[in-house]
Amino acid sequence: MTNLSYSEGRTVATRVYRRSDRHLPFMPYGLIPLLGLLVVFWIGMGPFARQIIEQRAIQSAESTLAANGADWASAHVSGQWVWLEGKPPSRMEGEQLIALVRAAQTPTWLGSATPVTRVYAQFGSGVVMPSAIRKPEWTYRLSDGVLQLEGIVPDEVTRSSLVAAAESKIDPPRLASIADVLDVTHVDDNPEYTEVALHAIDAVSRCDRGVAVFLNEEFSLKCELPESRAAALQQHIASPLSVGRLGNIDILPNEAVATCETSLADLLGTAHIQFAPSSAQIDARSSSLLQSVADAAKACPGTLRIEGHTDSMGTANANELLGDARAEAVRDALIARGVPADRLRAEGFGARRPIDDNSTAEGRAHNRRIEIRVVRASD
Repeated sequence: MTNLSYSEGRTVATRVYRRSDRHLPFMPYGLIPLLGLLVVFWIGMGPFARQIIEQRAIQSAESTLAANGADWASAHVSGQWVWLEGKPPSRMEGEQLIALVRAAQTPTWLGSATPVTRVYAQFGSGVVMPSAIRKPEWTYRLSDGVLQLEGIVPDEVTRSSLVAAAESKIDPPRLASIADVLDVTHVDDNPEYTEVALHAIDAVSRCDRGVAVFLNEEFSLKCELPESRAAALQQHIASPLSVGRLGNIDILPNEAVATCETSLADLLGTAHIQFAPSSAQIDARSSSLLQSVADAAKACPGTLRIEGHTDSMGTANANELLGDARAEAVRDALIARGVPADRLRAEGFGARRPIDDNSTAEGRAHNRRIEIRVVRASD
């Protein structure tokens, strides 16, 4: 600043300098040069950092391949993405390798880390994209005294618990032994899935013959057993699942199955459903017979298979197609008469299952027929 002073009639200007107390604080303005240096350093280190990341990713992928004996596969990386190529022995092994590469960890100065963020696979002719963690799936089948446990589970502890539960249900001769073909692989280890699996083992072990399936988080059961045990099993199945949903439940009391098949066989044995020659068009004269068959089918348990059979005249392929078409035509006719569509299947057998001599006109007439049977647990 400038001060003015007066001396003997003269004015004298004097410039005085004073230090101001106002200044910019170090925080945050003092960090600006440091941040600038860090930006320059990061730009310079970019290619080198990417190289380190890719090196860790490829090392992780190759180590996983070697540890799992996957010499059929090779790995390539771009950043933290890995591409797998090769021909896996099975689709399950291919999917398992994808999951293992994605989950593999490597040590860093901050601890263990997962260097791979995404995995693609070129297996055969298509690209397999990684999906969410697989859910457990299984099929438990009781037949001829053997309960076979087949499917995928997350660990040996789960496997052992399921086998032990099955062995506790042994009741010869109905259930005499357990066949363990469960596969330990990379699937969701949610304990609720194990609860559903134990629930299924308990259900199927009550059957004389049966199959319990858990697929796409849907539980289904087909079971043959005496009428005296059917109500208890129905109550057991009605209890809520801890995870997933109920699918098709077919409880087939032995007595009801026998009554159903006898009734249908009697109807179709005394009168044939008539078709136009070499055609799947049902003759109108069969309308009353179809109504009787529909009424009997409604009283049957489970799912019914409509079988189309032909004589041996013509080519095998033509007979197969004709058998299929006639079975489908009968299925449509029964649905129109009130039988639920989801309880009916149609299948053509052509001339493969004759019941009489195809060398005579009478025998061929017997072989051209429709049969309806209950779909059994062993089918």
